[in-house]
Amino acid sequence: MGFKSTLRYGLLGIALAAIADPASSFGIGLQPTTVEMSVQPGDRQRQVINLGNVHQEDTISLTLGLADWSLDEQGQIQLNPPGESATSAADWVRFSPAFVTLKPGETEQVIVDMAAPMRVNREGDFRFALIASTLLPEERSGQSGVWKKYQIASLFYLTMGEAESRPEVKQAALSTSAEGQQFVVFDLENTGNAHARLRGEVEIKGDGATIKEPISNLVVLDEATREYRLPLTGDVPANPEVTVTLENIFAPQSTTGSVTLAPFKSELTFEETSLPVDADEMSIE
Repeated sequence: MGFKSTLRYGLLGIALAAIADPASSFGIGLQPTTVEMSVQPGDRQRQVINLGNVHQEDTISLTLGLADWSLDEQGQIQLNPPGESATSAADWVRFSPAFVTLKPGETEQVIVDMAAPMRVNREGDFRFALIASTLLPEERSGQSGVWKKYQIASLFYLTMGEAESRPEVKQAALSTSAEGQQFVVFDLENTGNAHARLRGEVEIKGDGATIKEPISNLVVLDEATREYRLPLTGDVPANPEVTVTLENIFAPQSTTGSVTLAPFKSELTFEETSLPVDADEMSIE
């Protein structure tokens, strides 16, 4: 098995919803879906990825490959051919097997071996994705012979050397979708060279009412900005003010691995544009 798979442009970006909800998408479960590792130059690491067929009757064959990945400003996964991005760790990776066939209820282990180079031109996060893909027949009224490609991914973060994660909430506003769902829209920035993984709470206070909403597993990549839309479960009171309290649970510069951010406080105003409810379905959290 070479360092790079044969995964190319034509295979990228297809059926990415499977990454967010793989079992319901096409009957394959994958664990873990996210792997975070600290590495030093010359380190060797191994990770076992488990693939399982949850179908009751269908046998599924999967092809394994590598890809580079990132998040766009809305938090949606973007895949690219392996080895093309500055943060790519695809050249460090070997895996086996490259092809698996799973009977109903059967599981298979994929062994991923990583060998970091002795010299790198930067420190901080490097990334790659292990992609499992398959073609399955799609039932359409009056049609036969229609096949659809599905993909499922395990996303790897390899954090090298002296790394820091420095996320910050820059601003917040209210937005309403075309269907009437209200959101708080946050702009976040991470000026560090390692990703941030955030959890915490949003509190909205206004005339006679308070709304509290949890935040968990909110990822902001290194040296990146991101917009995050948090759906609200209650009605926004008049004259609202927002307080955001977050903890960064991936902070390699801290001996404890976590850092509590300074609370963000602001008045809330409405954005002019309306966003569709499903615009964030493919985000990684």
